[in-house]
Amino acid sequence: MTTGGTDPLSTRAREIAEVELGRLVDSTPVSHALFERARRSMPFGVASSFQIGDPYPIYLREGRGARVWDVDGHEFVDTHGGFGSMVVGHAHPKIIEAIERAIRTGSHFAVPTEDSVLFAEELCRRFNLEQVRFANSGTEATMSAIRIARAATGRDDIVKIEGSYHGHHDAVMFSVVPNADLMGGREQPASEPTSLGIPKYLRGHTHAVPFNDLEVLSKLLAERGDLAGARAEGVGRAGRHSFTMTCLISV
Repeated sequence: MTTGGTDPLSTRAREIAEVELGRLVDSTPVSHALFERARRSMPFGVASSFQIGDPYPIYLREGRGARVWDVDGHEFVDTHGGFGSMVVGHAHPKIIEAIERAIRTGSHFAVPTEDSVLFAEELCRRFNLEQVRFANSGTEATMSAIRIARAATGRDDIVKIEGSYHGHHDAVMFSVVPNADLMGGREQPASEPTSLGIPKYLRGHTHAVPFNDLEVLSKLLAERGDLAGARAEGVGRAGRHSFTMTCLISV
């Protein structure tokens, strides 16, 4: 919550935030206790930094279908869906049956299996793909895609959308959550690292452009001939549902 601002609207916003913060703390004592316990074994008490909460995260206990329950017993409608991976909801009977059947024959071999071949064939058939390569996370997928684009083009530089998150590897950890004093102008957003520990020499190899601004992107592409690819966030609608798609476009 911003502490500055003395105008009536800012003052009222702070008053509402203080009331709601008190209600949150009063209604989530188990999450609070679990946070105090968790932060002794995990940074900020969470398994991934995006799960950080203020004043602490809400810890979930279970999910069924489109609903989840936290450790304090509150019920919520899950509009997140595990970044979309839980498309059929939580604890679907068919998914439980398939997992139970698979786990009886072994869970990890680190070598090829027939199931991986069948899965790859189905993905290629369904989405009209030539080939697929599986990844364990979005970070791993974008890291591999950028490496392929650089190898194919012989170029080092890439473009990303300002404010977008494409994983936590060095090449894309720029201009994710830029501070107002560092973000630069719309015509040429600054590419500032979002984290410490990113080598300084990478600053000149990742270029940020505003979301949904073809004019700025076209200008950058026209000015530079050393770009290997562009990380893009496509947004569209399918029926009543909106969706996003992350892709890398070779330039």
